[in-house]
Amino acid sequence: SVGLNGSGKVKNNQILSEGEQRALALACFLAEIGGDDARYGIIVDDPVSSLDHMRLRKVAQRLVAEARKGRQVIVFTHNLVFFNEMVSEAARAGNGVPLVKSVVSKTQADGFGVIRENSEPWVADLNARITALRERVKALKAVTEFDTDEYRRQAKDFYSDLRESWERAVEEIVLAKTVVRFVPDVMTGRLKEVSVTDEDYRTIYFAMKRASERSGHDMSVGRDLPQPSPDEMEADVKTLDDFRLDYNKRRKATSSAREALENPRVATLI
Repeated sequence: SVGLNGSGKVKNNQILSEGEQRALALACFLAEIGGDDARYGIIVDDPVSSLDHMRLRKVAQRLVAEARKGRQVIVFTHNLVFFNEMVSEAARAGNGVPLVKSVVSKTQADGFGVIRENSEPWVADLNARITALRERVKALKAVTEFDTDEYRRQAKDFYSDLRESWERAVEEIVLAKTVVRFVPDVMTGRLKEVSVTDEDYRTIYFAMKRASERSGHDMSVGRDLPQPSPDEMEADVKTLDDFRLDYNKRRKATSSAREALENPRVATLI
């Protein structure tokens, strides 16, 4: 272990913050394995708790560097920023650091410790979200009483998820993942797929307005709007899906047209 030199005995935690202690412990651990020629695997559990972003990135860089030496590095984390730093560093390392992303979760059927490879439920893509929303609408088709407190909660949860799905659509479809939450890089090359029309803005604005008034805000007593029916919910999901399909078609055309801007203009011989 590492201690502090002084005239008397002083514990590390009396001088160092929790983040500094963790950074010091990681530095000692990595220094120790760095001098070992053996290529044993490394398993670390949430190594960046209490670390600032600068140290978080350095830890990601160092763990990927160890993987490039031929070690198997297994990292458990709840930190999405750190997760994406690891993914970004592994991508920069190229073929020397193959990556497997896994999610450990629990289900009612299988209990704890269910592992799914290459799955990221916290950023499920828009297609998966739309499918899930449609399944919920299908289940609500059997409801006949729309004035119950249970149905009100179900409708509110539905529109909360629909609102988040529109937010995801802006990130994934409209902005073509040029900027992605928790990811450190800005993919400027993807701007060639981005083109937002007045009609796009209008569709998103009113869809978000409708979803927000059903979910994120306390409705005044004076408005007293009736609860939306499953058919209305289905139509609102269709609006999102139609927008996704139409925008994806136009995005391909936009990308093709802008690729021409990347090349020099062809001269005409006279």
